[in-house]
Amino acid sequence: MTAGIEIKGWCPGARRPMPSGDGLIVRVRPHGGALSVAALRELAAAARRFGNGEIDLTRRANLQIRGVSPETLAPLWDLMTSLGVLDDSAELEAIRNIVINPLAGLDPAEISDMRPVAAALEAQLASDDALQALPAKFGFALDGGGRLPLTDLAADIRLVACGSADGRHIAVGLTGPNGVEWLGSTTIAVAAAVAAKLARFVLQHSPTRRSATLPANASAIVAAELGLDASEAIASGAASPRLGLIPLAADTKAVGLGIPFGRIGSEILEQLTGLLASLDVSEVRLSPWRALYVAAKTGSAARLVADAARLGLIVDDADPLMRIDACSGVGCCTSTMLATREHARVLAAAMISTGFAGTLHVSGCAKGCARSASAEVVLVGEGGHYNIVCNGTVKSETFGVIDPADLAAVSDGLFKSREKAHV
Repeated sequence: MTAGIEIKGWCPGARRPMPSGDGLIVRVRPHGGALSVAALRELAAAARRFGNGEIDLTRRANLQIRGVSPETLAPLWDLMTSLGVLDDSAELEAIRNIVINPLAGLDPAEISDMRPVAAALEAQLASDDALQALPAKFGFALDGGGRLPLTDLAADIRLVACGSADGRHIAVGLTGPNGVEWLGSTTIAVAAAVAAKLARFVLQHSPTRRSATLPANASAIVAAELGLDASEAIASGAASPRLGLIPLAADTKAVGLGIPFGRIGSEILEQLTGLLASLDVSEVRLSPWRALYVAAKTGSAARLVADAARLGLIVDDADPLMRIDACSGVGCCTSTMLATREHARVLAAAMISTGFAGTLHVSGCAKGCARSASAEVVLVGEGGHYNIVCNGTVKSETFGVIDPADLAAVSDGLFKSREKAHV
């Protein structure tokens, strides 16, 4: 390929990779949140050939290949083209931020399979030049319900399946400064078109082109413009356990495989794809929770859980690593000198010993890239130490300081006294 390389921005893409401390970060956006096992195996090998062998799972259910160089970017593009995961332009890939339930079409508890809506919305985004002005962080959540709802996923526009087999509809929500405002409902047949119209409205009326900064009266105006049916506010869906064995049909289970800190090495991923192929698994679903999902016969699923655990993947929701967000840290990012993930593992042991069931965010700097939501305990890197926040974000007021060398000694006290302004 001969296309020029454009390197820019906070949200990496493939056409527009982001430079980091370990090279370029190239994002892979699967269509419909799914990849064949064969394609995932090829991407794992590509991460080793064209990058540094490290792959991230993102909060938008994408993959990121790390450590790519300007010289290896073009052959990586060639491979992505052959797999059907390279968009025609940087603008199009930047707005194709559509997340659906990872068990869509597999979950007997779902209300509607949102995969056709996602495909139709992708087509709308690709065919409308005006929509390609949406900012890269603009997101769509398409929630069909079921065992793994998308309730906790941040998104500008939400389409949520409601009702029963006798009367399904799609609730349309817009995320404002005070949470989701439910505008009304529509049919699944036109849901993608409604989402596209709503995105155009945001572009025209929001100073930041994000839903959170729309004028106060925007919801009433756009609901009338879209001609939506009236609907009640949507209750938050309660997620079932996300990891390990998840019941589907009588002889089939889904398996949720957590990836510690969302980072997996190419060798482990290649071993995993080999294992999946041996179990006749053909497809892998991505999720916004640093976890991969597959469906398999019950006996094969049980074997997969055991073998995946031996590979270092997480198969139990109780594992504290699934409640820790930690950025890449020193060596991968030039904004910190702290080994955030090593420190997070030290703290994970203390979470077990103290019975701490809350969330922890370990950030190498004040940007807080790994987590935007509040956490019970937050460590914010500054120079060679961490500032401490309780029940807040990296932007909240701090009340103490920890030297990384002292983490093991003070970690129990940190979690036991998290409601206090001292360690």
